[in-house]
Amino acid sequence: MKLRTKLISVLAVSVALPLFAQVNPNPDIDRVYQEDKKFKFDFSSSGKGGSVKWAAKHQELVKDEYAILEGEVVVDYQDVKLSADRVTVNLRTKDADAQGNVILDQGPNRLSAEHVIFNLDSKTGTLFNARASFEPSIHFSGAKIEKLDEDTFRLTDGVFTSCDIDNPAWSFRVATGVVSVDDYARLKNLSFRAKKLPLFWTPYIVWPTKKDRSRGFLIPKFGSSDRYGTHVGLSYFLPHGEWADTTLQGDYYSDGLQGLGIDTRYVPSESTAGRFQGYLVNDPEADLDGSEKLKWKYSYKHTQDALPGGFRGVIDITDFSDLEFFRRFDDDFEINTISNIYSSAYLTKNAGTYSLNIKADRREQLTSSGSQVYEQLPSVQYRIYPNRIGTTPLYYALESSGGYLRSNDADYFRGDVFPTLSLQLRTPLWFSIKPSVVARYTYYTQSRDELTGAVLDESVDRAYGQALVDMVGPSFSRIYEGNLGGFVKFKHVVEPRVRYTHTTDAENQNKVIRFDTVDSPSLPLVDDFVEYSLVQRVIAKKGGEGASAREILSLTVKQSTSLSGPFDPNAQDPTDFSPITVSLVSNPSQNLSFDASALVGNESRELEQTSLSMNLQGPRAYLALRWFATFENENGTTVDSSQIQVRGGLPFLRDRLRGDVQISYDAEREDFLEQRYILGYFGSCWGVRGEYRDLTVPVPTQEYIISFSLQNVGTLLDFKTSADAF
Repeated sequence: MKLRTKLISVLAVSVALPLFAQVNPNPDIDRVYQEDKKFKFDFSSSGKGGSVKWAAKHQELVKDEYAILEGEVVVDYQDVKLSADRVTVNLRTKDADAQGNVILDQGPNRLSAEHVIFNLDSKTGTLFNARASFEPSIHFSGAKIEKLDEDTFRLTDGVFTSCDIDNPAWSFRVATGVVSVDDYARLKNLSFRAKKLPLFWTPYIVWPTKKDRSRGFLIPKFGSSDRYGTHVGLSYFLPHGEWADTTLQGDYYSDGLQGLGIDTRYVPSESTAGRFQGYLVNDPEADLDGSEKLKWKYSYKHTQDALPGGFRGVIDITDFSDLEFFRRFDDDFEINTISNIYSSAYLTKNAGTYSLNIKADRREQLTSSGSQVYEQLPSVQYRIYPNRIGTTPLYYALESSGGYLRSNDADYFRGDVFPTLSLQLRTPLWFSIKPSVVARYTYYTQSRDELTGAVLDESVDRAYGQALVDMVGPSFSRIYEGNLGGFVKFKHVVEPRVRYTHTTDAENQNKVIRFDTVDSPSLPLVDDFVEYSLVQRVIAKKGGEGASAREILSLTVKQSTSLSGPFDPNAQDPTDFSPITVSLVSNPSQNLSFDASALVGNESRELEQTSLSMNLQGPRAYLALRWFATFENENGTTVDSSQIQVRGGLPFLRDRLRGDVQISYDAEREDFLEQRYILGYFGSCWGVRGEYRDLTVPVPTQEYIISFSLQNVGTLLDFKTSADAF
């Protein structure tokens, strides 16, 4: 939330400045008039306010009657500095009359006028052709401003803007109005103008003049939707001390839709912060599809560090009443294009040798026909990092978890223990070998029928073990010197790698209820196999003292061979070899990355799958490309497909114009799966944005959005319509 009340608050405070300083005559001088010299006086005030200082080229002073100051007049009084061509003060009534280039400074604020009539005792008066400028970028002018009391002003023929006051790109023109500082401005006959063109008019409006973190109404928001009609949104800001606040939101649509929202933030300390957002709508179309009339969503985020015992707590919850709210009312483009909603809450502790995580989470997979829910309520995860056993070369590690799990058709307890024992052998730098043994045991209070897939209230356990040997080397390297991309030294490393794996039978694996990777580990299809790969790496170092080296390129070619029969005995052409994979990763700079991969089938020996991605990130521009394709082979085990994803944004015309695009394209079907185009123009004090969306997830949607925003105000107008309206 942006605190927009600051805009009008600063404006009103500007007019509340004391407009003139009190002047008292010297009791020892009856009449003084001098020319061609600049006099400076410092008289003690016989009344309130302390001393007054002034300077002027010419002055005329009559004791207890009046003082006339002319020529570069400067009057200092308390924190007020008044400058004018001519100032006349009635010493009996304390009325002051300032004319010509009047400038009044008080603190950081400045007010100027052509003519000011002001009473120094009552601090009331009238300013003619007045103008004010404040930070950040607040400008105000009026033909007449009457100061009625300490905090109240009457305006006549006024203009308010965040643009250049002489030629504003946008402005509010007010015929009359009463402004109360740190309260509200009640304005009559108000028109909003782009340049000199009136765009809309209202006979009366109440405008907040609250200071930062002061309670009150925020600037209203207007819009239109061809589905729900004309929209008016109003928000009320409510602070709770210096570290928390709440914004209440109300939305009205002319075609029957109403919405209520709340946004609460708090930061009680440097280690604690949180935010709750909720929204409730009365859906006028609920009767058409039989869904609930009241639909809602909420999100809650909370982080807290330095908890007792060295724990850290995090809560991140998002939920919707139903899929229809997700489809119809959520304007967040990123949320509308994701396929699942995830919420979690956990306490975590990371020590030098172990980590402890107490976690509850909920994952909802969204589909066109409904959703699938997975919940942990809660689970405890305990991990021991590799620890050396005494002075031996043996290292012990452990992953374990236990908790209650729930899905659409299951509700059960699962316990899992996964220890690892490895041996670190002393080897030359160019060669390493690491044997290890792992075991896994998992217990479930429910199981799944192997034939029907139904959930049974019968416990089941699963156990398996693995023996692995990892070898790297012999490694070869060569160092090159040159100057390329800011790097001056390069090291080319060639590393052959071999891994042998033996896996025992995983008993009851087909009876396990699938929830996450604990239930679906990457188990090999055969008992014994060898994976071999050749890795080439390029490590580069930049010039300069203290420069560090980093890997900028790696190329890996990998394949596996079975030692205990074909990987897939049921294949048309069974083979003991796995597909060949080739992967290339390049990170020449922090702003540029490149990844490519290819897969050659083990049966067809043809190229079956490729992927390519590139990311370029700049200060204001970005580009991300991704291409994924599969190719049909002779055996018919793969089919042709090709998808392209593009995301990018770039400013033009010295950042005045900006374009962003997000595309997902099915090249095989020659069909767009997702499109989003944004074009925005940003003036010195305003902005306009046009957007076209074409979504297929979760339901096909095509719409146009146009929004207009003002500096220090935010989005003022927001129009949305479907493509079918054209």
